[in-house]
Amino acid sequence: MRNRVEEKFLEFYEGWIFQLEQYLHQLLIAHNNINTMSEIELRGLISKLTAHHKAYYTAKWAAIGEDVLAFFGPVWLNPLEKSCFWLTGWKPSTAFRMLDRLRKSWRPTVVLVEAQVRRLEELRVKTRFDEERIETEMERYQ
Repeated sequence: MRNRVEEKFLEFYEGWIFQLEQYLHQLLIAHNNINTMSEIELRGLISKLTAHHKAYYTAKWAAIGEDVLAFFGPVWLNPLEKSCFWLTGWKPSTAFRMLDRLRKSWRPTVVLVEAQVRRLEELRVKTRFDEERIETEMERYQ
């Protein structure tokens, strides 16, 4: 189930992808008509694409500020993109290792209450179980 931050970003992302496809279409047209387009038109298109990508990272950064964990398992990625995370070694349990390192390095300033620690451990166990299930399934496919 998605939370509010995920839903909001997914809505933004779908609109962003739609606009990106329109820009890519414009780039293809520009490529096919490179000899007839002015430098000003080409620079304008490049400027639009640059601003479009900047908007993506601005929105993503704002959403991360609201809920960083939502970005460790992005709901807007397609199955191929998600599998690339696994192939490169990124798994959800990586977030727990990062949290452990942060807690150790910030020990005096970051203190979790017992309920938070217990919930984190429950989530860690569930995540590890899910990872093992997925890895077993991936091994079967190989």
